[in-house]
Amino acid sequence: MATTSITPPNSTPASGINPTISSPLLIIYSHGRTPPLNPPPDFKFDLRTIPNPPKSVRDAHDGRSKRLRAHLLGDARFTRKLEEVKGEIESAMQGKIDAVSNAPIEAEEEEEEEEEEANDDDDGDSINVESLDEDPDGPVLRVGCNCALGHHRSVAFVEELARQEWPGDWRVQVVHRDVDKKRSSGVRAQQKGQWRVARQGSRHQGGDDGD
Repeated sequence: MATTSITPPNSTPASGINPTISSPLLIIYSHGRTPPLNPPPDFKFDLRTIPNPPKSVRDAHDGRSKRLRAHLLGDARFTRKLEEVKGEIESAMQGKIDAVSNAPIEAEEEEEEEEEEANDDDDGDSINVESLDEDPDGPVLRVGCNCALGHHRSVAFVEELARQEWPGDWRVQVVHRDVDKKRSSGVRAQQKGQWRVARQGSRHQGGDDGD
């Protein structure tokens, strides 16, 4: 799993942020179709509808490569998806900022007391490694982007999404969960086998109904 923190290229501050609250944190994950992300993201986007780059490019590069990203950026469907997702993220994060900024101080103090009590009872064995870098005092938005294996389209999409112009006080963190996982020689065969069995079963049922 590869994790990177990126400083947004834009210096415009987010509106309505309480100075006593930590900066908004945007975490963008790339991953394969399975298993699902834990913790579950606020938004999930499937990049499998975007055509893959040529096999020669995929074999030589993953989605972190400028060459592979340049190929995808030449596809209008990819760039449109970037614009759509960016708009959804901005709207959702502003909602989280407003909710945190408007929360009563008393409620925050009660939450702190509850957290302290929970920590006293915690044996330390159930820490979620994906949440270690998160700041509970500020709004956090998690966005999951998946493709088939989490090596190319979703990785490139997350890289380009992180490079969009976000408010300057946002913290942007990129997590490529599956990009460094070696492709198992049996994965594709297993997927094709499952698809073939399902298709044969469908045909068999159709034959029974028709004969």
